[in-house]
Amino acid sequence: MTKKIQPYQFNFIRKQANILLQAHLSVNDKNTVKTLQAIVLEKINEQFGEDQEEFQPLLDGFLDAATSKPKLDQFLEGLKEAVLPFSPPSKQQLTKLFKKTKKLKIPEWDELDLRDYTFYSWNDSGKQQKFIVASIDGKFVGVQGSISPTVQKGICPICHETSEVSLFMSKVKESGDGMYTKRGNYICYDSDKCNHNIERREELEAFVQNVLFTK
Repeated sequence: MTKKIQPYQFNFIRKQANILLQAHLSVNDKNTVKTLQAIVLEKINEQFGEDQEEFQPLLDGFLDAATSKPKLDQFLEGLKEAVLPFSPPSKQQLTKLFKKTKKLKIPEWDELDLRDYTFYSWNDSGKQQKFIVASIDGKFVGVQGSISPTVQKGICPICHETSEVSLFMSKVKESGDGMYTKRGNYICYDSDKCNHNIERREELEAFVQNVLFTK
C-alpha cells in the first residue's frame, strides 16, 4: 500500500471508525446507524478536503470493518501501512534547535514507531523541562520550556482531548526591547498520548506559534 496519510489523519479515521463500531454494538435502529455512517463519511471527506478522491481507495471496506472489533482491528492494521512516519531531525539539527541546552537527550529514533507521531516531545524530569520538535512549513522548530510535575484533568490545546495536563511555560524574547516574557498553557504531560489523540495540525501549529514566536 502506498504511504499517503499523516499520523493525525490516521487518528481521525480510527476515532470515527470506533464511533461507528460503538453504534453497531449499542444501537438497534438501522436508520440511525445509516445516518451516522453518512455523517462519519462526510467528516472524513472534510478531513482530506480537495484530495478526498485520491484517498478514497484507502477507505475501501471501511463501513464493513466498523461493524465488529476484529474486522476493525484488521482494517486499521492495514491502514497504518499507509501512514507517513514522522521524519526526525538529525543529531546536528536537534542540537541546533536546542543549542543552549547542555547534555541534550537524543531520542532513540530507531526504537520508535514514527508512524505514531505528528510531532515528537519528551520530558526531562530531572530538570522539569519539556522539549517539543515539530515540522512547520517544512522546517524543524524546537520548543523548550518548564513542565510542572503536577498533573490535573484538562483539555490539551494541542490534541483537544481531555487528559492529564501540566503547565508548560516557555520564554519568548519580545521584539525590540530585548526583554523576555513567558507564555504557555496546560498541555498533555505524556506527549505519546497527545500524539495518539491529535487529529489536526492546526492546533499544534497555533500552540508553537504562541510559545515560540513574538507577536
